[in-house]
Amino acid sequence: MSASETKYLSDTDFSIINGGLFDRFLKLAGISKPGVNTSLRKIVFYTTIGWLPLAILTAVQGLFLGNKVDLPFLNEFAIHIRLLPAIWLLVMAEGIVDARVKHTIRQFNKSGILSEAGKHTFEQAKKKADRMCESYWAEGVILFLIAFNLILRVRTNATVLTTWGFPDGNNPSALSLAGYWAAFVSLPLFQFVVMRWFWRWIIWFRLLLLIAKADLKLLVIHPDKSGGLGFLGESPLPFSMFTFALSVIFSAVIAERVVFQGFILEDHYALIGAFVVLCVIINVAPLLMFVGPLRKARIRGLSSYHALTTQHHHAFQEKWIDADKKQQNELLGHPDASSAADLSTVYQLAESMTVFPFNIKTMGITVVISILPILAVFALQLPFSELLKMLAGILL
Repeated sequence: MSASETKYLSDTDFSIINGGLFDRFLKLAGISKPGVNTSLRKIVFYTTIGWLPLAILTAVQGLFLGNKVDLPFLNEFAIHIRLLPAIWLLVMAEGIVDARVKHTIRQFNKSGILSEAGKHTFEQAKKKADRMCESYWAEGVILFLIAFNLILRVRTNATVLTTWGFPDGNNPSALSLAGYWAAFVSLPLFQFVVMRWFWRWIIWFRLLLLIAKADLKLLVIHPDKSGGLGFLGESPLPFSMFTFALSVIFSAVIAERVVFQGFILEDHYALIGAFVVLCVIINVAPLLMFVGPLRKARIRGLSSYHALTTQHHHAFQEKWIDADKKQQNELLGHPDASSAADLSTVYQLAESMTVFPFNIKTMGITVVISILPILAVFALQLPFSELLKMLAGILL
């Protein structure tokens, strides 16, 4: 094997967040710097490019506030939430997710769960993830999808209202200056940021899929009851903040439909349920890649410990139970009694092992994180007391 083939990517340098053409642009522009927390710079950049021009252009055309249109810029909270708190959350999530993923990768090496052959597979999985991160074609596909969506929707007013983007009631396809900026700059920028996150999730999913195929030394009697993989399911999961940001965006869209377009909240119950399921899938699905290895380890482990326990207890019975009364009297305080109890405890621990590297608590926290912004939407139509009852019903 050549030196280039055996050169591994260090856990410190590994990242599923940094990489790609857009990341290079941010570095060249001085907005992003390696090893430095530049979240504030990115937030200022996105706000300056995405939201501020809309505020200025609508103010110039008299569409920022007032009665010139049915829905002035200041009142359309969905656009503000997309371009301000949602995109800020996605920027802040980069550092959090990057640190959590690095911790997970380091834990695979520190825990000794990888065999020698497994280490090679593990490192190859990291290299493939790194190549996906640096891929230019992925960002090219994202830009193509955004452009295709732009062609389909740019000249369509989805409501019967006149808005800051479509101010002419006689010509509902005519865009204002701010409408053009939103269509060609602000919303594509926002969509690009969100879709990059979905690409990162695909990288994370594939990384764990490949690691799950490695030769793992899973311990059926590990106290985390997940064969030693319990660190994967520690709450909050890596992509929890991403799903929280998605929930903020989703809630804003639902609220806008309820407040400005005449829909009722009940019309969206199925959609809300499907969204919560999606958030759970985003967080939990990558971990399901380890169900197969854990199931095999549990079957092998239970079989081995069952045989060992049976042999030990047969020997114990022959020595002490089937013996004469004089020998039985010597059992009190003898190490054999405690070894039998210890072995039984070990077997019970093996039997309690699950095939999932997470628990109900992890699922519950994921659901709560996903529904918190949605509760604000329910507050539009439900009394506060009813909202508390609903929340209690979910949590208790």
